[in-house]
Amino acid sequence: MGKEETEKVDMEHWLHERIGPAYDALKADPGRAVTADQVRARLADIAQAIDLARRVDADLESLTPFDPAEDLTSAEAVAAFLADAEATADPAYIEHAHQVAARARTMHGIAS
Repeated sequence: MGKEETEKVDMEHWLHERIGPAYDALKADPGRAVTADQVRARLADIAQAIDLARRVDADLESLTPFDPAEDLTSAEAVAAFLADAEATADPAYIEHAHQVAARARTMHGIAS
């Protein structure tokens, strides 16, 4: 057996040991195999999609923080906001709502 044949046998043995059933299935039905061109095309499609996403992201406005206290400009708005928070029965959200209400009162000069 020549060197080339020995390498082929060694490769098949390695593939059988490491890859196992998947390699056996592809050897039995080569039509199921993926060609190098198909892999290249798929990778090019993925690269193109990533490039497009980056270009789209570059044109977006950056997000700014939202402070609900800025929109609570009256005592009625603050009261409605706190009532909605109380309706959730979520202690953490209720506490947060009270902090927002305090900021709104200070920001807009609303009496307690």
